[in-house]
Amino acid sequence: MKKQNQHHEIIKKQKILLQTKDQLKKEFIGIDNVIDQVIDLCSSWYLLPNLQDKPVIINLWGLTGVGKTSLINRFAELINFNEKYYRFDLGEKGNHWTIKDQLTDIFENGNGYPIIMAFDEFQYARSIDNHGFEMDKTYNRLIWELLDTGKFSTLTHRRSTDDIYKLFLKLKYALSNRVKVTNGIVTFRKKHFNEIMRVKGYEFFDEDVNSKKVIHFVPEEYHMEIYEIAQEHFKTPFMVKQKLNQLNGEQTLKFVNDLLSYAISPKTFDFSKAIIFVLGNLDKAYSMSSSYNPDMDADEFHNQSLKINISNIKQALRLRFRNEQIARLGNNHIIYPAFSKETFKKIIKLELDKTTLKIKNAYQIDLKIDKTLLNLIYDEGVYPTQGTRPVFSTIYQMVGSKVGKMISQLYLKNIQADLIWMKLENNEIKISYFNTNKKVFSFSETPTLNLSKLRTNKKDDVQAIVAVHETGHALLSIFLLNTIPEFIYSKTADAKSDGFVYTDFKWKYISKKEILSRIAFYLGGIIAEKIIFGEDNITNGSESDIEKATNFVTSMIKKSGMGELPASYQVPHTHTNNNLFDIDNKVNQYAKNLIEQAEKLAFQTLKQQESLLLQMANYLSDNRVLRKDKIKDFIIKYTKDYNVSNIIENGDHLFYRDHLKHKISNLKLQGNIQIFGNEFSLNKELLK
Repeated sequence: MKKQNQHHEIIKKQKILLQTKDQLKKEFIGIDNVIDQVIDLCSSWYLLPNLQDKPVIINLWGLTGVGKTSLINRFAELINFNEKYYRFDLGEKGNHWTIKDQLTDIFENGNGYPIIMAFDEFQYARSIDNHGFEMDKTYNRLIWELLDTGKFSTLTHRRSTDDIYKLFLKLKYALSNRVKVTNGIVTFRKKHFNEIMRVKGYEFFDEDVNSKKVIHFVPEEYHMEIYEIAQEHFKTPFMVKQKLNQLNGEQTLKFVNDLLSYAISPKTFDFSKAIIFVLGNLDKAYSMSSSYNPDMDADEFHNQSLKINISNIKQALRLRFRNEQIARLGNNHIIYPAFSKETFKKIIKLELDKTTLKIKNAYQIDLKIDKTLLNLIYDEGVYPTQGTRPVFSTIYQMVGSKVGKMISQLYLKNIQADLIWMKLENNEIKISYFNTNKKVFSFSETPTLNLSKLRTNKKDDVQAIVAVHETGHALLSIFLLNTIPEFIYSKTADAKSDGFVYTDFKWKYISKKEILSRIAFYLGGIIAEKIIFGEDNITNGSESDIEKATNFVTSMIKKSGMGELPASYQVPHTHTNNNLFDIDNKVNQYAKNLIEQAEKLAFQTLKQQESLLLQMANYLSDNRVLRKDKIKDFIIKYTKDYNVSNIIENGDHLFYRDHLKHKISNLKLQGNIQIFGNEFSLNKELLK
């Protein structure tokens, strides 16, 4: 019978899990793979918790606003674990006492049972600072012990312990003064006992054997405090009273003494049957997280995020935690992708659909939100690295804040309508009312278009300078590195840049032969300005380009062995290695020579392609963006000596593998292999 009940329980739970997965995918857009992994990793814990002897650790990493916390909150709700779900925000101040108090509550209410715990903003639990030094965070020790075995011991001193100790002294003194107790009741020297206790509510009585007044040896005011200390042994405070009512004086004193010993002894917290979610943002793994530019393409960030793997995550964790702590997090690392453009638009539509459903249910009227408004919300609300939070606030700004006025017009103007249609016309949100397909009323609202204003083409000197500058970078990427940029911007909504070029190089290494081309690429902006506007008219917008070029070339020479010698060098400083100094300054001179050569290369290349430079820059002086397909059209139309087939679209097989295989083929033909300087014959005749 028991086996049959277990069978039905497992089937029931499995059905709940499948329903939970389906529902989560309806509510959370763009993270189906994440949801699949969460459900899969939770299955054994949920179906067979009795087999678990240590907690399941699941790590979720992603950019802010991608739904890590809300996903786990909803998961706990859908599997009916609301009252057994505990979330800790490690980013809050005063965390030490919050965590310890919450763990105590869990211990008292669900010790040893299946529960869900979530450590949110886990990056703030770091144990290593930015300089690699240990940080003293005492409360973190509890977390790491919990993540390891699910069990730990700690002292749980409570304020009530002091009160119980004072009670013990009074009871002991009372017994030494001939107070008698039967079944928890004072039966002899009641008045004297009252004088000793002096507890509020107690009165003085004569030692009249006929007195019916009941005086408890342990006043009822202490029952709750005893219960709080020993909840593991008493289900209710009433059970404390029942226990005390069975004891005489000496037995009661021993009970209180044992209670004190228990109260000050370490308690073992058992969360071995828990599932623990670790949620956090790791900027070092998500390198794009530092960009707040709303003009960066969401699809590009999405594609970058798909390349992040467990190795990247652990490398980023090493900057914040010790190796043995990282080991305790295990290998269940679920990596959230950055949202793509399609995902953002689906999220927007899902939220708008919720609004239309609310209107329909509340007022029995259909609300239609035109695609033009959806596109406006995307343009104004999406910052690709900031997730959904800016989007939701923009949805409220564009739609939610208009609902009150939109509905009130029905009553103020006595409008009979079965449809309200919201759409964008001439930068205004037009709200029209229809009754049986006939428009009966409309009004317009002017939205605040912050990003649209910043994106407006100025067609001024600044945009012309940026157009030339960014085109210079783009052309050197094309002609020196065979890579067409994904897009070029001459006007952006970003506060830190007027424009930028985004180039995705398809190979993930840097060879010595491309160093000059890379430096020239960095210098392309200032060289383009020099060619088009003249030496005296170059502007001060190249600071970061020059810094990047300098850092790049010195890093290649001083760290990567790309100089005259494969050696490592450092600038003399109190913290540097004395063995790595560039004593004779030859390295700096070598770097300077490379920059000079790269400058000449950039000038020669752009001068040769001056016609294309002018055509693309001219376009960008009137239009804020030039995308890859359009750039290719410009190349084909205005360049005669460049074959577009030279563009590298896949960098996995450019040279190295084919060259290695070619060498091996030649070696086999020669009949021998050379390993570490020793030749081993492949000719069996020589072995005789």
